[in-house]
Amino acid sequence: MKNIVKYSIYFFIGIVLFGACTPEKYELGDIDIAPAQIVEGVSYKIEHDASNPNIIYLTSLVDAKYTPLWEHPQGRSQDKKVTLRIPFPGEYKVKFGVETRGGIVYGEPATFKVDDMYAEFISDETWTLLAGGAGEEKTWYLDLDQNGLSRVFKGPLYFYGTGDWWGNVNQQGKPLNSDSWLWDPTWKENTWLMPAGDYGEMTFNLKGGANVIVNHNMLGRKQKGSFMIDTDKKTIRMVDATPLHGKPQDGIVVDWGDVRIMSLNENTMQLAVLRDPVLSQEGAAMLTYNFISKAYRESLESSD
Repeated sequence: MKNIVKYSIYFFIGIVLFGACTPEKYELGDIDIAPAQIVEGVSYKIEHDASNPNIIYLTSLVDAKYTPLWEHPQGRSQDKKVTLRIPFPGEYKVKFGVETRGGIVYGEPATFKVDDMYAEFISDETWTLLAGGAGEEKTWYLDLDQNGLSRVFKGPLYFYGTGDWWGNVNQQGKPLNSDSWLWDPTWKENTWLMPAGDYGEMTFNLKGGANVIVNHNMLGRKQKGSFMIDTDKKTIRMVDATPLHGKPQDGIVVDWGDVRIMSLNENTMQLAVLRDPVLSQEGAAMLTYNFISKAYRESLESSD
């Protein structure tokens, strides 16, 4: 009888201790902010600089417990305050959202207007190397033709990690995160990546604005859009147009308008977009397309 009582006491104590040590279950809460609440002047504000109206400040007004999510003319950001430098007149869109414990919520896009051109914002050589300079244009081709020839790179498509960007690719900074790697396949040994063909051309110009025209020969479509460069982050935001690319990658990219400049000089350029790990079933990676300028390709052709 004593043993039964003793074991019963031990069992009871064990239950109490086990219950005390078992961690509580935490679940994601419900979304506690509605799209109707995410409006300019309430959850965020758009302001022009007092001395230079081509400088625009985007400021989140939501509680610090939310992560701000911006989609703006120069790309994407999660900063509380974003500074835009817009060189050309026009009407521009900003989309603001928040990341909550229950998910991501966006409001309706808001617009702001820029009245005049501010040439100093396109004085950085990135604008000239990409588009030829103010009032000029520049045409680019994928470095692969219908004969399967890549004139400068090993092939038209390389693969980088999600942490790779202009800084570490050009040995001017560190990767954005630890996912840094490179696979630079030779096309002739990996023809499955993209078939040989005439992929068309991509022309950037700075004639009254930042415009881009892309003739996707292999995809059967032509696009006319606009672009904006963040010269510090070395990124391009393309609207209504996408970089030249192959059909195998057409439907597996997160956002074709969100572009990283991996390298750029007078003759060559590498533009990268993020591969969607779900749609591709191959994991996230920066699909990096290799381009040569029209003038450089013509000079190489004439010397053949």
